[in-house]
Amino acid sequence: MLALIADSLERERATSGRDTIAVGALRIVINRSPLAVREAAVQAWPLIDSLYGTAAQSLVTRPYFIQAVDPDTTVRRRVLRVGSEVPWDLSVQDLTSLLLVNVPIAPPDRAFGDWLGGPVRPRLEAKADAGRVYVRLVTAPSKAARSCFLGDLTGCRSALDLDDADDAFLKWYPTALERRVVLQRSFADYFNRPATAGSWNRCTRGDDNACIQLLRSIPHHAIPQPLDLEARRLLVYAALRRGGRGAYVRLLADSNGAISNRLASAAGVGLDRLLSDWRTEIIAARPAAVTIPPWGAFIAFGWIVLLAGCALTSSRWRAT
Repeated sequence: MLALIADSLERERATSGRDTIAVGALRIVINRSPLAVREAAVQAWPLIDSLYGTAAQSLVTRPYFIQAVDPDTTVRRRVLRVGSEVPWDLSVQDLTSLLLVNVPIAPPDRAFGDWLGGPVRPRLEAKADAGRVYVRLVTAPSKAARSCFLGDLTGCRSALDLDDADDAFLKWYPTALERRVVLQRSFADYFNRPATAGSWNRCTRGDDNACIQLLRSIPHHAIPQPLDLEARRLLVYAALRRGGRGAYVRLLADSNGAISNRLASAAGVGLDRLLSDWRTEIIAARPAAVTIPPWGAFIAFGWIVLLAGCALTSSRWRAT
């Protein structure tokens, strides 16, 4: 109760003597300054509105609080406990990014937030994000990821942790070798200690049951997963894009539902169709291959000859 009162008083202090800038449903409370807040809000609002749809209207009652400050002053400023302190010469592009990564929309429920690794935020680098996920999909040491890359949507479901299974790692790493490797790469120091040394030694010598028991002793979120959180965020974006303006509301409507069902509900299609859309986007973002021009081989050969000549004329190779 005291915390709520303190927060309310701090917000009241933060709004006193300030202007409120309105763009769409965005409300930005800010002190008078040269900071280009309206210009940044005009750029940010369409991205915010397209992501959250009807839920974006709740931002009318959830304003940003920004304190624009002189970046060159040496005058001591009072501590700001509500909102963000921003130099007033910040560029429109950087301020737009600041607004996008700090959208004051209500956070999702804990289950969804844990799966996603945080709140849903507008995309800043769509093509680059998908390209990084493509690389991860190709290189992940997991059969589930490899199967997903080859078009098996069951593998995609497993790699994105949508199976709602306690032993999901058995699908991420279905072979004994994969399980042993993931333990050796990530948990060697943790398990190679007196309390677990026996199980660890049996696992490293090829006892898969020992490896499975060790993996079961690790919290689900701590086991290295085939795909990182960026892949999940791209799946959420695909669901919201397909589902229209009411998608975000549907996504968060059932906090007790399985993540897979919630994504399908948001998208308005079956999960397999959504996964297919997501995979198509990832495959299309394959990074361009680096090509070597025809004359590149001659330059490389020239360097080889030059370095070889230097080596042969070195005093280390001359007879004494």
